[in-house]
Amino acid sequence: MSITPRLVSGTRDYLPEDMVPRQGMFDTIRRVFETFAFLPLDTPGLELDEVLTGGDPNFTKNIFSVGQRNSENEDSMALRFDLTVPLARVIAQYGSRIEKPFKRYQTGKVWRGEKPQAGRFREFVQFDADIVGASSATADAEIVAIMYETMSALGFTNFLIKINNRKILNGLSEYAAFDSKKTAGVLRLIDKLDKVDFRTVSAEMKESLSLNDRQISAVKAFLDMRSSNSNETLMRVKSLMQNSPTAIAGVEELISIASSLKAMKIPEANWTIDLSIARGLGYYTGPVFETVLTDLPSIGSVFSGGRYDDLVERFGSDPIHATGASVGVDRLFAAMEKLELVKKSKTLAKVLVLNFDKNWELSAQSVASSLRRAGVSTELYLGKEPLLKGQLNYAVRQEFPFVVIIGSNEGEKRVAQVKDMNARTQKELPQDEVAEWIKSNIN
Repeated sequence: MSITPRLVSGTRDYLPEDMVPRQGMFDTIRRVFETFAFLPLDTPGLELDEVLTGGDPNFTKNIFSVGQRNSENEDSMALRFDLTVPLARVIAQYGSRIEKPFKRYQTGKVWRGEKPQAGRFREFVQFDADIVGASSATADAEIVAIMYETMSALGFTNFLIKINNRKILNGLSEYAAFDSKKTAGVLRLIDKLDKVDFRTVSAEMKESLSLNDRQISAVKAFLDMRSSNSNETLMRVKSLMQNSPTAIAGVEELISIASSLKAMKIPEANWTIDLSIARGLGYYTGPVFETVLTDLPSIGSVFSGGRYDDLVERFGSDPIHATGASVGVDRLFAAMEKLELVKKSKTLAKVLVLNFDKNWELSAQSVASSLRRAGVSTELYLGKEPLLKGQLNYAVRQEFPFVVIIGSNEGEKRVAQVKDMNARTQKELPQDEVAEWIKSNIN
């Protein structure tokens, strides 16, 4: 039976020319995270179903359940939908062995049973950074700083990290004088404002939540509170919501975060207080962060997170403070492609040693080996093309920066021709000097 090779909907293959820059992206993110002293962690893609759902019968995320054929009495398992819940399990399971504050980073695939669309996949990679066991707003500011440094290191300039606080949003009912039971519904509607205008949202507030005109006007006044200066915005919020202790606590946290970001010299052009950010209902407990690309707003948030102080408690643990953010790697890589920030590369090797003369094949192997020992990524030609011209054409197609040629003329003199493919120059060198010369001229 012939099987048609095709992908599962919502997944993607990355061929080498995509995977090389993608791996470079991973390396860049990792270097930034390690600069902030974050430590690596890895967890299984498979978790127990109850770990992921928290035993909640009303759990709403579409997760992929995993069954094992011909097995009985197996625990129900599922593929993880993020890296944060496994982190919470690790903290609860190995708490006494992990020194806190614990700064961890992790990268890995996650799976969600969502309808595939542009920039949204069923299988995708996340790259997370979290600080566990730190309650101060300085920890939240470090997460924002790491978001800024990561985006800058990847080559982005036009991006904006939007910052809000769930405590301010939770205080909306006190400020606008509506039933606190309606807060979740109001926040869900506010979260739609990046897709629809306030007129549409206000109509839904009136129809589905029975908010009156005065309450809706109060919500709009809150959302419209913006200033070019973050401190001024926060002072206005503090004055407007002075009758809400919950909101004032959130304002004070944001004032502290803003002060820290200025001390860290994070440019205000790349971060702002945005009171409409209402992500993670029932999940985040304090500051929330969301990064958007001003050159590509339609792709949505590419790096987001916040404070979640209650998550570890589901495992019967004492409350543990935690804050963090997650890079949506596939979405961010797609954005980098669209913005032409990805330099496609067909090879990781810097040198191709041609191998077209059987009499001097061992010399070619020797030079290739000396290059590798010198730390220069080198490919020895192993293909079917027997002629010099054909192998040179392969070098051009694969975009090797340097080519080493050893034919009969070179072999007899124990030299090699070294071609700089970018400069279009050629130099004859003794074979035992090739590695040193290329290494010193590689950049």
